[in-house]
Amino acid sequence: MNIDLGSLFFNASIETGGGTPSWGTALGQSAPDYKLTYPGAAEILIGMDYCYCPLSNSISCKLGKGGKEYKAIESQSAESKYEITKAAIFNNVYIKLDEKLISIDKPFILLVTRENENTHKGRRTLKYSDSTSIGEFNNKDFYDAVQVKLGGPNACWFAYAIDVVEQSKLIVSVIKVSDIHESYANPETRKKTWMSLLPASMQVSSGGQNFFFFNFSSSHTPSQIIYYGVPGCGKSNKIREQLKDVPEKNKVRVVFHPEYTNAEFIGQILPKVNGHVTYEFTPGPFTQIIKRAYLNPNEQFYLVIEEINRGNAAAIFGDTFQLLDRLKAGETDSLGNDPANAAVNTFTEGWSQYFVQNDDVNAYIRKTTELDDGSYQERNDGEPIEEIKIKEIHFNANTAIRLPPNLSILATMNTSDQNVFTLDNAFQRRFDMELVRNEFDLTKPAVKTQYEAEIDDTGIKWGQFWGWINAKITATLKGLSSTEDKRLGVWFVSNVGGIIDDKVFAEKVLKFLWDDVFKFKRPQIFADGIDTLEKLINFFEKPSEGKERFDVFKDKANLVAFVASPTL
Repeated sequence: MNIDLGSLFFNASIETGGGTPSWGTALGQSAPDYKLTYPGAAEILIGMDYCYCPLSNSISCKLGKGGKEYKAIESQSAESKYEITKAAIFNNVYIKLDEKLISIDKPFILLVTRENENTHKGRRTLKYSDSTSIGEFNNKDFYDAVQVKLGGPNACWFAYAIDVVEQSKLIVSVIKVSDIHESYANPETRKKTWMSLLPASMQVSSGGQNFFFFNFSSSHTPSQIIYYGVPGCGKSNKIREQLKDVPEKNKVRVVFHPEYTNAEFIGQILPKVNGHVTYEFTPGPFTQIIKRAYLNPNEQFYLVIEEINRGNAAAIFGDTFQLLDRLKAGETDSLGNDPANAAVNTFTEGWSQYFVQNDDVNAYIRKTTELDDGSYQERNDGEPIEEIKIKEIHFNANTAIRLPPNLSILATMNTSDQNVFTLDNAFQRRFDMELVRNEFDLTKPAVKTQYEAEIDDTGIKWGQFWGWINAKITATLKGLSSTEDKRLGVWFVSNVGGIIDDKVFAEKVLKFLWDDVFKFKRPQIFADGIDTLEKLINFFEKPSEGKERFDVFKDKANLVAFVASPTL
């Protein structure tokens, strides 16, 4: 298991101060162990179970700022900021140096701790501090023995991996930098130097690179737009036209509905059966498109949300709602970084202003490999890489999630009363709102064909009926709320070969008028004797002798007059 670079080292310092080992690697922020997302964590935990040490106050370790000593049992109190949840002593221990295994005759102690503070509440961390002890055994003796093997007490070295094989054999992979104490100008210089010393198997493996450096050369300004209007006015078509030249891989489309959940949108842990049951994170459309945008920083990506107000948008987005605020020109932010990288991660225009911590999404983004042509794809082994770099942004297991500047969100919203949820002002404020006007642009051939499409054999064009019925809706419902939203959109029904079928018209248009628009005005609108929807549809589809289809309307004469002179 790769550990955080800079979390375990000796005899190295930063000229400006600080830069001490963190003595731990975060495994994940979740309750059950099977959800811990850090690659290789499962093997470590199995080994710790095999070499398990019962929790007692003989187990202690210095944790947190100031190095307060915590004892295992005492740490389980409600007031404790850190809790020791697992402990193990490994007696069969080696260091791996230049592909050679060197036996160490001192035991090595690993702990798993859980944070109880709000910022990272529930986060598990693998701890290997030199202050850790269990009774007469302590890690300081182990590290002193390693110093002897590496050339003496002043040797500068660091560890980059801890692995457990055959359940009880523990191997600490190390790099010896020099025989003397090393000083570095800043943490970034130290990190780059140590990264260059990693073995070839760490730099380029069968799974791909462990460290990516993206050239995010172009500047993107993301869009967040909700297109709204009456049903059928062309909202979805507007987005489709806007993105018609965008490759399919650069866009993800999702439809919100009343049963749609945050877990489906972001992703969730699901069981996978392959001889035995395992649990894997299955990404939702939100996570899928974020990953594609991160890994292709010079391309534009789009998340398209149809019918955004048919679902409970606030609940579906959950805590990712705060990602919708973007940094503006001239604004920067550096929060949400791995502490070791806080000095170098600066988020600029287009990135989310705020961030969220989500270990599952983080690990999914890092499940990546680089191909020979510079493109990226999912790793075959399913293991996340340790770190990627995007436009000078280091992204590792501890980095928070933000929307990148090359990811836009486009949504549609019906303004009809039939929508299930109301999109609150706080949500709308984070989007640009753009009304899609309900009108025919006859300069466009497809729109002109739609206008001139005949409603079956009636001799009346769709555009003519559309104009008449919308005027009647406005006049009849005058004074009522949301009158405009009851109107028919230009594309409420679509023509096929220049014709709108009688059945399509009856089952869609007439049903909508009966059920929704004129629900409380039916006697004023529909012909005498039509007192049920069934009679209305039957009348139109199979008019009786001497009757015409549009005799379903009490004011058919006005319709005929309107067709003859649309300005009436």
